Amino acid sequence: MKELFNSVSNFQAECPKISKDASNPFFKGSKYATLPHILSIITPILKKNGLLIVQPVMNNCVVTKLVHLDTGQMLESVYEIKCKDETNPQHLGSGVTYARRYSLTSLLGLNIDDGSDDDGNIATGNNGTPKTIAKEDLNPKHNNWAKAKEHLQTGGLMEDIERKYTISADNKKLLIAMK
Repeated sequence: MKELFNSVSNFQAECPKISKDASNPFFKGSKYATLPHILSIITPILKKNGLLIVQPVMNNCVVTKLVHLDTGQMLESVYEIKCKDETNPQHLGSGVTYARRYSLTSLLGLNIDDGSDDDGNIATGNNGTPKTIAKEDLNPKHNNWAKAKEHLQTGGLMEDIERKYTISADNKKLLIAMK
């Protein structure tokens, strides 16, 4: 498999960032790289490195095979085809294209970007707004003051306490003095 992995490594080093060239009409502001766009960029680089991609459909899955032409060594990825209505040829075709695109992207480690990576927020239903958790104020009257003191006395760090609590400069000095 050494030859295959060397060729894949060379491919990845040569393959540029692939821009998203189409807009999804169903999701405002959502863009994606079309399969023809991806193939137009990767095919010549694959060929140059002695690699071939084939993507047959088998058992409702796209099976993406990356073949090293000189040795026959192969990597394979299986991506289940998802579509709203498998009896509708247009829906099925769309599902196949989607599966091909994402299988290729994953198997080859393609960098598809337009600078708007949402860090998985759309997939998880998160709106992308960081959630801030209010820290409690740690002072001598707080229930965990003794625990904080003990933490420092047993070799714990002030940074550990500050991650969990806000602490005034005066109270910080007081805790350190009790150490």
